[in-house]
Amino acid sequence: MSAILSADDLNDFISPGVACIKPVETLPAAPPKDNPYEVILEDKAPQTLTPAQISLTDCLACSGCVTSAEAVLVSLQSHNEVLANLAAPSSKDKKFIALVSPQTRASLAVTYGVTEKQVGWMIEQLLCGSEGIRTATLESEENGQSKIRGFDLVLDTNIAEEIALHYAAEELLASLSQPAGEGISKKKPILTSACPGFVCYLESTQPALIPHLSTLKSPQAILGTAVKTLLQPESGPSGVYVVGIMPCFDKKLEGARGELTSAAWGPTTDEAPVRDVDCVITTRELISLAQSLNLDFSTLPRKPLTQQAPASDAVLSLLSRPGRVPLTDHTAGTSGGYLTHIVARLIEQTPGAQLRVEKGRNVDTVDYVVFRPPSADGEQEEVIARLARCYGFRNIQNLVRRLKPAKTRVLPRFGKAQAAIAARKAKTAAGAAGSVGSEYAYVEVMACPGGCTNGGGQVKFNDEIALPMSSESTQNQKEWVARVDEAYYSAGEEEEEGRNGGVRGGVNGVRGERVEAFVKAWEGRTGIEKEKLLFTGYRQVENDLGKTQEVDVVARAAELAMKAGGGW
Repeated sequence: MSAILSADDLNDFISPGVACIKPVETLPAAPPKDNPYEVILEDKAPQTLTPAQISLTDCLACSGCVTSAEAVLVSLQSHNEVLANLAAPSSKDKKFIALVSPQTRASLAVTYGVTEKQVGWMIEQLLCGSEGIRTATLESEENGQSKIRGFDLVLDTNIAEEIALHYAAEELLASLSQPAGEGISKKKPILTSACPGFVCYLESTQPALIPHLSTLKSPQAILGTAVKTLLQPESGPSGVYVVGIMPCFDKKLEGARGELTSAAWGPTTDEAPVRDVDCVITTRELISLAQSLNLDFSTLPRKPLTQQAPASDAVLSLLSRPGRVPLTDHTAGTSGGYLTHIVARLIEQTPGAQLRVEKGRNVDTVDYVVFRPPSADGEQEEVIARLARCYGFRNIQNLVRRLKPAKTRVLPRFGKAQAAIAARKAKTAAGAAGSVGSEYAYVEVMACPGGCTNGGGQVKFNDEIALPMSSESTQNQKEWVARVDEAYYSAGEEEEEGRNGGVRGGVNGVRGERVEAFVKAWEGRTGIEKEKLLFTGYRQVENDLGKTQEVDVVARAAELAMKAGGGW
């Protein structure tokens, strides 16, 4: 490489700033058109119009400065924001609930050399216990020295994951049982929508694939909606402050989505919508939260709290119960096991069905084929459904290329022969794209290679923020993630030992009857149908960057003339 051109010069990252890099330019209001010969004195000229107020969520949707806008959005959802709300005078009138992902617990377990269950207790001690953040104070310019109140409850997102897996399987089974052309059904294949990074990618760059996205909410969004609607109904959703502790920065983007607010399920009011999850912090930021208050996470008691805030009745107590038993089988992956659960449900409901696993080009791609074997009567093998797993952006790009509709040629062909050839090629390409798309019934998609345990917000093997006590024997990030994976799977082994002698209920730990009973009670308590509680929607993000816009020549000339110096 040339000495002039180095790798350092190839960084196009835009330093985050609250000020938009594409500010709205405002011009003085045009003079009244009643009298074209009227002269307006300079001191009486119309005042500059007030710039339009754009929320950060709307700013993110413009795609003009994706890096900067996302960086600002991420920075505004931080541990400092959580502490500021905990120390605010209005905090005594609110309930604070934390949602902790199993991937976060696995990462912290490897970091501090403890079990996944012990880390769960340590998180509870930090957020709710008498030796945690309740002992600290926070100084601010507005409120001075304020005592930090603790959280009221720490919930496991495995509770909502059980709900998500059950309805993900129901969504696919309904799609497979619906005859072609009958009603409006989800386009095949159905793509998992639990990864906000993948959802944002499709919305901004691949809108043609948005109809393939599952409309089911992620476990974080489901649990956030449940907490907002059940735990504080008398004061409304603003009376509960929900914090998600997740392995991924993209979960912050999910929390900021306009579709995941009280406007989606609550009554129409003049008040601003309230987010289902108010703030999302990552695994590393949880450690930063403790360190900012001079608390050592590693010294927190490794035992459960004597008591947490009790639920008021049986329906609410379902939120604080243990979640599903995590899968100990490594084939389930570390992103919740959507694919393996759906396959298990499909085999359970299809007599005589068998499973064939076909490995892909790398460890992050695999196909699952559910089929009926050839019969003794000479019937051929019947493929019931083909499903796949696709992790990592490189594999996602390959998937998108296979699913995207074929492009038509812009320039016309000359002559009848050339036109006929072009028509045949277009028809063949469209047919090939359609056959590839219909080949799969379901694809579990995650943006991070290796799944959610390798999320961008997890502790790294050489991370200085935590100085992992057990990282001396780990030489690289790949080995570190493998250890985090083991901690994730070991959580299932620990839970199985303490439950019914290791007997797992339902299908892969998901008990459909219990899920249906909870959702029915949830609907009855809130008066909101499950379609609003459990499902959401997506939108195409319009990007006008680089597009030619029609310009009124006369208006443009008048605009230039009004600028200093006449504009010419």
